[in-house]
Amino acid sequence: MGFLGQASASQLKTPRLSARTALAAVAVALAVSVTLNVLLAHRVRTLTYVRSASMAEYQLKVGTAVPPIAVKRLGGQQEVISYHEANQSTVLYVFTPPCSWCARNMDNFKTLLGKESGEYRFIALSLSDDALAEYVAKNDLKLPVYSGLSMDTKAAYKFSATPQTIVVSPDGRVLQNWMGAYVGDQKSQVEAFFHVTLPGIRQGSDQYH
Repeated sequence: MGFLGQASASQLKTPRLSARTALAAVAVALAVSVTLNVLLAHRVRTLTYVRSASMAEYQLKVGTAVPPIAVKRLGGQQEVISYHEANQSTVLYVFTPPCSWCARNMDNFKTLLGKESGEYRFIALSLSDDALAEYVAKNDLKLPVYSGLSMDTKAAYKFSATPQTIVVSPDGRVLQNWMGAYVGDQKSQVEAFFHVTLPGIRQGSDQYH
């Protein structure tokens, strides 16, 4: 009886030890999970900061002095866009005909054109000649449209993604540089700068309309 009694007591204690072990394992797992989540969140924040810093490095900064631009008209005539001869700041709107976001931003840009008060000179620059004349006609663009930019010009202005809007002062310095369509905070910034209310981007727009 004594032996059986001891065995029964031992068997009764075993489940308690197992339960404690399981709880300890769960606690350890939770601690590891929390630690990993914290480390992951820190990693994401670090990568986001690095990516933003890298993108900023390759963007034209406000205050940068930019050179005149050698361009060509749709008819092939060669010209030079110079800032020092202008009596107002120049707005360069950079696009490409196949760019879907350029098409979606077209109503916003046309609103800027309609707000023309003599304070700004608007010029459109296409980074591609593909279907350019058709694009200009279908969008009824009522401003000078140029293409034929050299590699040196693209490098000096750090042209890459489109659309892009650059405001240059008469002394050839960058006043504003907006990358992309006018959405979110950027839309508010453009509205405040030009004192205009923008309609917003088009929904489901193709490359021409």
